Amino acid sequence: KLSCTAVSSPQLLIAVAGLRDCSVGERRLEKTSVIQFHSFFTFLVRYRALIFPLLIREGKPTPFFTFVLALLFCVYNGYLQGRSLSNYAEYPSGWLKDPCFITGFIGWLTGMAINIHSDHILRNLRKPGESGYKIPRGGMFEYVSGANFFGEILEWFGFALACCTIESLAFALCTLFILGSRAKQHHQ
Repeated sequence: KLSCTAVSSPQLLIAVAGLRDCSVGERRLEKTSVIQFHSFFTFLVRYRALIFPLLIREGKPTPFFTFVLALLFCVYNGYLQGRSLSNYAEYPSGWLKDPCFITGFIGWLTGMAINIHSDHILRNLRKPGESGYKIPRGGMFEYVSGANFFGEILEWFGFALACCTIESLAFALCTLFILGSRAKQHHQ
């Protein structure tokens, strides 16, 4: 629980700082698009950093090296997303009505719903004190064995499509490769 919060919290703080920096002074945001994208990103990171750890049961300890790599990735990603959106991303005034944004937003929202629902199913697989392997049923688990991973991958590709930045695409691809390999491992 603690490592989950410790890994995701810096990403949240960096992204929020980026939003604060871009909404004051000379570089004041003219467009609501950038604020919207920051809100998407920080909502999901907030869920991972603050809400998700409170919901999960104690699990196996996280290896230190894995913790450090995850922390470095999250700090760097939070910086990239926050910096690109607050300082470099520019969108036309009608971007929130553009089919690219709408499709990305729907993908983000759908992926988030799948991810949160799948996490709920996984948390409730076993009763307290129960151990052993159980196959999750319901929701997207009826179609894919790693529904939680699928949902998170869909979230970030939706985010990338809505933002149309190289940084958001890079994050979506990293998510695909990292969680895709974990999903394959869980499937076996």
